[in-house]
Amino acid sequence: MSVHRSSAWPLTWVAAALIVYASLFPWSGWRWPESQVFHWVLPKLGFEVANDLVANILGYLPFGLIMGIAHLRSGRGPLAAALLTVLAGSAMSYLVELIQYTLPSRVPSITDWMLNTLGMAWGALAALTLSALGLVDLWHRLRERWFIPQAGHGLALLSMWPLGLLYPTPWPLGQGQLLPRVRITLMEWTQDTPLQEWILPADPLTMWASFHSAVVSSSWLPVVETLTTTTGLLVPMCVACAVARPRSLRLALMSVLVLLGIGVTSLSAGLNFGPTHAFSWLTLPSAIGMLLGALGGAVLVGRSRTTCAVLGVLMVLSLIGLIHLAPMDPYYAQTLQAWENGRFIRFHGLSRWMGILWPYVALVWLIGRLAGRETHHPDAVE
Repeated sequence: MSVHRSSAWPLTWVAAALIVYASLFPWSGWRWPESQVFHWVLPKLGFEVANDLVANILGYLPFGLIMGIAHLRSGRGPLAAALLTVLAGSAMSYLVELIQYTLPSRVPSITDWMLNTLGMAWGALAALTLSALGLVDLWHRLRERWFIPQAGHGLALLSMWPLGLLYPTPWPLGQGQLLPRVRITLMEWTQDTPLQEWILPADPLTMWASFHSAVVSSSWLPVVETLTTTTGLLVPMCVACAVARPRSLRLALMSVLVLLGIGVTSLSAGLNFGPTHAFSWLTLPSAIGMLLGALGGAVLVGRSRTTCAVLGVLMVLSLIGLIHLAPMDPYYAQTLQAWENGRFIRFHGLSRWMGILWPYVALVWLIGRLAGRETHHPDAVE
């Protein structure tokens, strides 16, 4: 008997992690609060910013919606699901507000906690409304018909892919550039200590550094950009084909992924450089990469789910290798600074690490699919 896994619980944990990350950003300057400053009863601020009030509600509303659906899908009644959702979200919000005492750049507020709880309540009410209208049960029946029983985490993974694209990438769809971020973090942690020279030698990967320099300084750069865009599009397509049953659904999902890739990347460019430059990312190499990715998706439509998972692993590994060949671009660095310190700071925690870590999570999921395939016609494509 196959085990049915809902995508609501993975999305719930992701939403909770993102809210905590954004609430405690920038995660630096920690201090132990003085006894006369710290209070278990949160203070009420003498002033409130309207945008912050709205953000507190809207930030927790989808969290409450997803958690409410997760409780309903777990078999709990409407009242129990609503109460557990509101209590869990309210408790998490209260704990986060207390932790903000240890951050000099954040100010705890009882108003924030009350608005967060209100957002959870509205989200839970939305979940009960969707359930009462039969939409939750309808999705459950469609999912059993369209997807494999173990599709929950895969669908959650696909829903997170566009979010990561909002954060600027060195090349279009080029997610997963983790090593530079790890290196910078280690340098900050080991600054002015002997560990820095031991952990981070001047040239830790001589062969890789030489290869990187050769690629960056040669005419191969447009080719690498094309391949990066191609693999960046093929990875979510492989995930989609690894969970979907009918060919028609696979084709529909891949069409949606292409549109999302173009739309979200254009939105990110428009936010950074203005609406008139929304399609500035669509250079000749990236356009060819999008075309090759779409053609590759057409080939995946009729392949077995195991084959799609194997190809997905190869595409993720290729994407990770290719994106680390991207050259250092001063304009790209300036864009990241605008995101991290400027007008996009509210989106920072929601997309930054999603874009960096998404390929690695996809790799783990694809390998897990290969290690634990469903027992009933695992490779059948309807």
